[in-house]
Amino acid sequence: MVNLTIDDKQVTAPKDSTIYDAAKLNGIKIPILCHDKKLKPFGACRMCLVEIEQMKGRQIPACTTPATEGMIIRTNTPDIIKARKLVLELLLLNHPLDCPVCDKGGDCDLQNLTYDYELNSNRFIDSKFQHEIDYNNPLIERDMNRCVLCGKCVRICDEIVSYGALTFIDRGIETKIGCDFEKPLDCEFCGSCVSVCPVGALLARPFKHKARFWALTKHNSVCGYCGTGCNLTLGVKDDKVLTTVYDENQGFHKGQLCVRGRFGYQFINSEKRLTTPLIRKNGRLTEATWDEALEIVAGRLKGGTAVAALATPRLTNEELSLFKKMMLENVGSKNYDHSAGYAHRALTEGFASSFGSSASSASIPDIQKSDLLLVIKTDSYETHPVIGFEINMGVKNKGIKLNILSDKRGKLSKLPGANTLVHIPGTEVAVINALCKSVIDQKLADPSVASLPGHAELIKALSDFTPETIAAVSGLTVEKINKLAADYAAAEKAMILFPTGLGYAGHAADLARAVANLAILTGKLGKEGCGVLCLSEKNNSQGAVDMGFYPQDGGDNALQILDACSAGTIKTLLIAGENPVTSYPDNAKVKAALDAVEFLIVSDLFMTETAELADVVLPACSFAEKEGTYTSTDRRVQHVKPAINKIGQSRSDFEIISSLIVKLGGTPPTTPAAQFSEITANTPGYEGMTYATLGNEGAFAPVSIQPVFVVPVAAQVPAAQGKLALVTGSVLYHNGTLSQHGEGPVHVCPEAYVEISRSDAGRSSIIDNDLVTVTSENGSLQLKAKLSIRIPEGVVFIPYHFPAAPVNMVWSGSAVTMVSLSK
Repeated sequence: MVNLTIDDKQVTAPKDSTIYDAAKLNGIKIPILCHDKKLKPFGACRMCLVEIEQMKGRQIPACTTPATEGMIIRTNTPDIIKARKLVLELLLLNHPLDCPVCDKGGDCDLQNLTYDYELNSNRFIDSKFQHEIDYNNPLIERDMNRCVLCGKCVRICDEIVSYGALTFIDRGIETKIGCDFEKPLDCEFCGSCVSVCPVGALLARPFKHKARFWALTKHNSVCGYCGTGCNLTLGVKDDKVLTTVYDENQGFHKGQLCVRGRFGYQFINSEKRLTTPLIRKNGRLTEATWDEALEIVAGRLKGGTAVAALATPRLTNEELSLFKKMMLENVGSKNYDHSAGYAHRALTEGFASSFGSSASSASIPDIQKSDLLLVIKTDSYETHPVIGFEINMGVKNKGIKLNILSDKRGKLSKLPGANTLVHIPGTEVAVINALCKSVIDQKLADPSVASLPGHAELIKALSDFTPETIAAVSGLTVEKINKLAADYAAAEKAMILFPTGLGYAGHAADLARAVANLAILTGKLGKEGCGVLCLSEKNNSQGAVDMGFYPQDGGDNALQILDACSAGTIKTLLIAGENPVTSYPDNAKVKAALDAVEFLIVSDLFMTETAELADVVLPACSFAEKEGTYTSTDRRVQHVKPAINKIGQSRSDFEIISSLIVKLGGTPPTTPAAQFSEITANTPGYEGMTYATLGNEGAFAPVSIQPVFVVPVAAQVPAAQGKLALVTGSVLYHNGTLSQHGEGPVHVCPEAYVEISRSDAGRSSIIDNDLVTVTSENGSLQLKAKLSIRIPEGVVFIPYHFPAAPVNMVWSGSAVTMVSLSK
């Protein structure tokens, strides 16, 4: 800590603080336009000028000057105020005075500073800029006439997003922010630039002219998409969510959001939302009352083991735990599951056997505390973009070494010094086994692990996974395998990350066991910046596992449930929020099962492809309309509260399940808080938590690790002469199928496509946007072609999110599917 004096006040601050940081920490306000706590100091606006007594009163920028011991600082002398007024006059010289029609009015830092410093005239006269306004971007409007050249948009796009879409162009009075070759903005559309812009130069188009900032009510919440658990603030007016509000002090990510979190909120108030229960009569779904619908559903749930349930991990912990309780105690069935039965196996089978806990051994904050990151599949950025931002910052700002093992290249491959090893699809587990074998052969293993259970069995099993053997089947070289193993073992702090989800059937129990073995062998567990982080797909995937909403004690998993529906042993199927017709493997098989089951009940926000087949449809609520908790991928438990009233007659799944329990003769908890009390009493790591103690930041549920070596089974990779290896997964703009109802993500990525290497496309005379037929043993699918340099020869990629062209028409759930392409 350093001691200094600011405006005659004795204060202390950390040694690495700037003067601005020290003042802010001690409640002293210094005006500024170009600063954001996530970004490196820049000193562009000169509004934060202060006087330092030791420098004979020289005016210096507070945001770039380190605070040192004994400094005497003055922030509001007459000369400083005069200098700040001069800066404001110069900024306003070419700035259009269009505050009444500018969407930033009321939230504009320049407007507020002009008011604070009582600047009602300008001594300087010059013509206003006449830059062309960029309306071409579907989500971001750019008006450089309003720009004050603070550079925050340029810096956040470079330092955190690592895209570099914006830069300074020209010099002197002609300087402006623009894109390469004066092109329209074409980027990731994350909106980070909009969030930090202090004026109206960058605006979110979906929010434009919807409301004034001061008319919004702000509600803290948690993003309803992926498992990162980003905090966000919903801007609400007239009981509608109109925008997300930026707050640099919010969450570990300091307010940073991805395109889904920032622009995908429109599904909450979508006109397509279900608003009333529906019952199938004479072959058609017709409106009904809640009492009528619940009476029918309750009657069907009295079938005992002939009843099964599937739930989305977007439900709250309270809803999932109550759902499980209803199935066991009131229905009498152990047949319940989520995420197709395989997307959670990395946790429920992999980590459970290797760590003794169905949770990751590392947390998101560990990323920037590590020395080396081993990322399995570049999709980790697409599935969890804000975690991708953490990786970007760690690599670019802290020099963390990044090694990537993937079946294709991606955004992370472009980071400075990133080492991407592209392997043949489906060989991940074999390659990681080879890394373990290499660690042992190079005598780099932690000696203390030899006494752990399963060590001898692993050593014996790894004899089949020598680097030489695996190099021949993976497409990697022996040297690269050995170097990757040596790098990981040599790092003092190393961490492994890998995504899971419905699009990653190969990322299940055996992959989790393989990476766990590597971490255990090298002693990379139980230390800061070390461990393994499984990137779970949905916002409460970890919570669904913690609540035990997966088959145990002989219950059927999701795919077995569908098989039982086809066989007639499951008579009634209750689906809450899942859309198996689009997102589960093998479209024809799923449809046949749902057609065959006697009675199908679906609760959802929308009339999904699955809901269209139901006998009863119940309108459910979004995360913005209910209370409960979510558990992020690193086991951070967070409390959400309603931001708006329920849409139409929709009810939360907690209310729906509670009503069914009553009709089944049970007594449900009165509130979600009461159910959470039951959770904390019975769930390891949740002890002592209450809604009050969770607050806005939440709390981590600690993970107890008891390492054990478990031999993973490497999948056999199919091969077919003249065919291509199809891999599925997520794209940056979508998460599951829910984002199909968010206008922002759909604006940017409206339809499915097949991504092909240029060499494979050339052999078939395929060019961009050609309509291509993809054919497998399962069926065929027509998609537009997208030629790409990131896809290796012999591989094609199709995202799984799109109901209009579901990849499960050609994909049966294997890690790799062999397909052929034709025009």
